[in-house]
Amino acid sequence: MKMRYLINIAVLLLVLISFSASYAATSTYDLHIAKGIAYIETNDYKNAVDEFKAALSEKPDDPIAALYLGIALSRAGDSEAETALKKALALNPGEPRTNLELGILYFTKAVYDEAKDYFENTIEIAPNTEFSSKSADYLRLIKERSVVKPWAINISAGGQYDSNVVLNPDDTAMPTGVSRRSDWKAIVYLRGKYNLITKESYEGSISYSLYQSLHSNLNDYNITQNLLELKGSYNISPLLTLKGAYAYEYVLVGEAFYDSANSISPSLVISDGSGFSTVIDYRYRYARYHDDVLFENNSDRTGTNNLFGITQNIPIQANLLARVSYSHDEEHTRVDYWNYRGNKGSAGLRFNMPRKILENTLIDLTGEYYSKNYEGVSPSAGNERDDQAYTGTISVTKQLSQNYSLTLSHLYTSNDSNIDSYNYKRSITSAFYNVRF
Repeated sequence: MKMRYLINIAVLLLVLISFSASYAATSTYDLHIAKGIAYIETNDYKNAVDEFKAALSEKPDDPIAALYLGIALSRAGDSEAETALKKALALNPGEPRTNLELGILYFTKAVYDEAKDYFENTIEIAPNTEFSSKSADYLRLIKERSVVKPWAINISAGGQYDSNVVLNPDDTAMPTGVSRRSDWKAIVYLRGKYNLITKESYEGSISYSLYQSLHSNLNDYNITQNLLELKGSYNISPLLTLKGAYAYEYVLVGEAFYDSANSISPSLVISDGSGFSTVIDYRYRYARYHDDVLFENNSDRTGTNNLFGITQNIPIQANLLARVSYSHDEEHTRVDYWNYRGNKGSAGLRFNMPRKILENTLIDLTGEYYSKNYEGVSPSAGNERDDQAYTGTISVTKQLSQNYSLTLSHLYTSNDSNIDSYNYKRSITSAFYNVRF
């Protein structure tokens, strides 16, 4: 009797221990899922991924953890998102959200046939739900994009306030015939593009751009720029793209011919498949300048410019992109005091505001340093010229709809030179309304 009692006690203890371990494991799993979802809602996808991976380490075949892991990876732009979402789908083929998320993933990659299949599956699995409604919206977008137009037109119109149109140094007299440094101006920018050829691995296009500024007072500084471009690209592999461009530019200042230029710009784009990319650039440019009453001896600047550059694009989060670049250029002109060697470094951030704050709003921040060392002796100063230019820019673009947007920006430049006549500061504040067709 005593032995049977002891056996019953032992069995009860084993049951309690087993239940406690199972409950603890379940509680830990639930905690990882809850924390991961909270991280997704705050756009902290890295920590969300860690939490869902921890949940899967406890329940390797759990469809919920697999689904949320796929969502977090997809939002972060990680190449492993597809694998994670397909695993979740294999674990639970009837889950509408998994089908929806796979559709969104392929839609983002512009793989519209695959995306369409998953959106249609979502509608079939869960009709008259939030998931089916979103799928229907995406299907409408796919239908619109499937009719690819060979042409595109962009128009921007707005105004600027320029604090130093003539680049006049501080505390110095204005040039003869110039009434002021600052001015308001209206600006119209038009660009039309036509795709000559579009194939899976290569494409080519031609475009024309017109930039026109109209000053309120300083009409002699109105600028008319005409730009014709031919561009082409060839995908050597999924991670390697060769690009090339030819451009012809014709500029009028105050209705007088200022300069014309021809340039050739090959570049190589190297991607790693997860959002990082490196762009290696070369540009050859020949510019021919013309003399005018306002710009005497302007033709002395006629010559060539060779530029080598490298740019690194770094995705930090799904809504945050960093960019750093360096370039070296050399200019050779008719007279040696316009010849220079330049070194430019820049860094920037591009940030999509979270929807809860400002939906469809893009912010760009850029800082730039540009050093120019001139070779010849300046006739006005009697020594070689060295310039250090510092530029900062902030731009905010609000997407009002698919074809309309509003842009506000501010640019500040400080040029420090060892020759006083080239020391200046300038700020430009802009507002533009943008339309695209």
